[in-house]
Amino acid sequence: MQFMSGGHSSRFNLARKAAFPDFGGRLVRCATTIKAKTGRDVAWTAQVALTQEIIAQAFNIPVGELRAATRRKARVALARQIAMYLVHIAFGLNLSEVGLHFGRDRTTAAHACRQMEDRRDDRDFDLLLDRLERAVRAMPVTERMQ
Repeated sequence: MQFMSGGHSSRFNLARKAAFPDFGGRLVRCATTIKAKTGRDVAWTAQVALTQEIIAQAFNIPVGELRAATRRKARVALARQIAMYLVHIAFGLNLSEVGLHFGRDRTTAAHACRQMEDRRDDRDFDLLLDRLERAVRAMPVTERMQ
């Protein structure tokens, strides 16, 4: 499944344009191909992709870095962990599903969530996570996800 920004007016592109009005690039394929079985799977895939864009913008890194198969630099790894955590808590995806969207397994997703929970004791970091979570939750929700 590939999401591309283009001329068609899908809900995904409308949501992307609302979140990032100046973004003119393409959304690339997820780290692994996700076969959507239901409308809910399609909606979650779109929401995860938008979450990845929000985190990439916040950390000033390319979205592809979040989806890369290798670990990357520490700040990219931190951004990926934050994105995994936010996808888990904001959309209620289980850890296996979160890992699948990031090309990782459930234990890596669980580790990311534990790390973020542990770091919430830091007031500044907690404020950052709170603001990012609000941005992620503010994305439009389709009827299929309700």
